[in-house]
Amino acid sequence: MTNSSLMGCGAFLLYIAFFSITGTISFNVVEPHSFIGILIFLVVWGIVQFVGQAILAVLFSLLAR
Repeated sequence: MTNSSLMGCGAFLLYIAFFSITGTISFNVVEPHSFIGILIFLVVWGIVQFVGQAILAVLFSLLAR
């Protein structure tokens, strides 16, 4: 029981860290200077977040075995 609880807590902390890391990477890639740039940044951030979550889901499913 402790192992699954620890895994869930670790997943939550990793998700929070991953959220800020993907935001920083997306911001550095797009470097928005206008309203349209911010909209593009949000779209890129969503795409990077989606791909990263898919990778993390596979990683956690492999670690949970």
